[in-house]
Amino acid sequence: MENLSKQQNIPKGWEVKKLDDFVESNLITLGRGNVISKNDIKASPGDFPIYSSSVKNNGLFGKYGDYMFDEEMITWSVDGGGDFFYRPKHKFSVTNVCGFMRVDQGQFDYGFLAYYLQKEHSRKSFNYQSKAHPSVIRQQYDIAKPPLKEQQKIAEVLGAVDEEIEKTKEVIKTTEKLKKGLMQKLFTQGIGHTKFKQTELGEIPESWEIGGFEKLVDPENKNAIKPGPFGSALKKEFYVPEGYKIYGQEQVLNNDPYYGDYYINEEKYRSLEAFKVIPKDLLISLVGTIGKTLIVPADAEPGIINPRLLKVTLDHDKADARFVDYLLHSPILINQMTSRSHGGTMSILNKGMLLSVNFPIPPKKEQEEITKILLAVDEKIAVNRKLLAKQIELKKGLMQDLLSGAKRVKV
Repeated sequence: MENLSKQQNIPKGWEVKKLDDFVESNLITLGRGNVISKNDIKASPGDFPIYSSSVKNNGLFGKYGDYMFDEEMITWSVDGGGDFFYRPKHKFSVTNVCGFMRVDQGQFDYGFLAYYLQKEHSRKSFNYQSKAHPSVIRQQYDIAKPPLKEQQKIAEVLGAVDEEIEKTKEVIKTTEKLKKGLMQKLFTQGIGHTKFKQTELGEIPESWEIGGFEKLVDPENKNAIKPGPFGSALKKEFYVPEGYKIYGQEQVLNNDPYYGDYYINEEKYRSLEAFKVIPKDLLISLVGTIGKTLIVPADAEPGIINPRLLKVTLDHDKADARFVDYLLHSPILINQMTSRSHGGTMSILNKGMLLSVNFPIPPKKEQEEITKILLAVDEKIAVNRKLLAKQIELKKGLMQDLLSGAKRVKV
């Protein structure tokens, strides 16, 4: 393995071998879990976790009345799509779509090896036939093994970063939960009210009214709620390098009205002027990722919507655009629209569904006050998401440097 060490610039004192060599020398043992179905779990409930291939919930498949292991271990997904997880000593089982790994703890630190295998795994690609079975990965994976104390220090450094990442994720999760509760309260109780009235939607402030989007849109605009044109009206043969912008899902999903470069000429624009957008319009995604929204800014290019969007032009004396945007994502509207969808699953949105819902409507000034509260919560979420992105990038960089020996840790 001398040539491999030189090729990868592995430091002196590090041992580089194929995973297969460590298995053959009995420093690493590989295996697969048992077939455990949901019916098995139901028939034998208990407190012992079962891990599977899913990254969600750290691979937790369920709880069981029996267990396979009570030791430190590494598990991973044999379908090639899951992460490697270090499992500290506890009673647990793994399903047959999980591989498991034991190591000689006089030679390997479990935490280090889990991080190393994850880095190695991210560089591999697996087809459906091969997958990441123990027999496959032992042949494909290289392991660079530092001295044990250095392994332990590397695992400690990366573990500390992971702890910070988990803390940030928890802050985001908690803040999103707070936002959901605030929306439920603010859209039904408002701010500082003491007098309420009973309505078909429940109790709301006495000064509020119940209504639908017809009470919020521009009454002078017959196209105030308008789905995009038929696809035949916007064939690619009509596209030009510059002119009037075509707004579609790509702008809404990216939350970026300046994204994209599809245009039509003025003649085509005039023929489709009923679908034009103006500043403060709400653009709503209709299919696929439905319900995603975008508020058109004042400096957006003139243009029209495509067939996958619906636009709402508000009466700005009665409605604050950001308030209505939040309202569209509130449980009070989502629940109503879902109940009106085929099969109770909202797979597509249309103008009829939007016009069929009713909701509490506060005066515009209070709409703006509600919006300020929710914007402050969103700002906190955005700040922590940026922090999380930086932490994840930091971890990637540290994994690359520390697990390759490019940077050494003090032992």
